[in-house]
Amino acid sequence: LGENFINFQRFFKFTTVYAGFAFITSLIREAVKDLEDMEGDRQYNCRTMPIVWGVPASKVYVGVWLIVCMAALIILQLYTWQSGMREMLLFIALFLLLPLVFILKGLFKAEKAAAYHKLSTLIKLVMLTGILSMLFFLLYR
Repeated sequence: LGENFINFQRFFKFTTVYAGFAFITSLIREAVKDLEDMEGDRQYNCRTMPIVWGVPASKVYVGVWLIVCMAALIILQLYTWQSGMREMLLFIALFLLLPLVFILKGLFKAEKAAAYHKLSTLIKLVMLTGILSMLFFLLYR
């Protein structure tokens, strides 16, 4: 029972981290897509966040979730540091945290649909990288 329970705990932590990452990055991407499609949504009387709350408030919403995601990744880095998985530290920093910082910076500069589209594409790449990190994690643990 003891070893199976420990394996379950590891599996639960592992899936919770990835589910949380997927949830947060999906929230971020959907809100950015709403910013991108705002003019079309306005023409069809859609009540999306940027239309109801306004663009500045929508950007703050996305920014807060980006910061939450980055904070969670930094906490994950502390765990990987304690576990001796130095390769994961570099992977998370270069392929997840750095792009998220770039997205956060670009978010508050973005004004046109094309800029939001670039951010949305970058977020998709971060999501894919997060999924692929499972393989990296399994290979280097």
